[in-house]
Amino acid sequence: MATRDNSSHTDDEAWTIPSVAPDAMCLDGHVFRINYDVPEEITRQLNELYDRDAKYEEIPEHLRAYEIEKEDSDVEEAKELERYLEEEATRKKKDLEEMKEALLKAKSTRVSTRE
Repeated sequence: MATRDNSSHTDDEAWTIPSVAPDAMCLDGHVFRINYDVPEEITRQLNELYDRDAKYEEIPEHLRAYEIEKEDSDVEEAKELERYLEEEATRKKKDLEEMKEALLKAKSTRVSTRE
């Protein structure tokens, strides 16, 4: 049988997972470092921009220094996925054309055998 641990919580207290501050935020599609290794004032300014849904053009240059650059591997992975999807669409289109031709051929063969 499961037993309760002997923690300092009373029956009325619920155990919760401690929360942690995020280390990044997204503003208008751009990702910025916040908290931890970023000065508190910079994090505060970025939070204010986030709260008012600021556009990238509104972000001061000194705050843009905290923008996280997309890694080359992420960009390359996105390009690879795009190539795959294009190839898949081309293949499906080709398969559809082949099926259409086969169906038309079968239909014309059936019509000619009836005559």
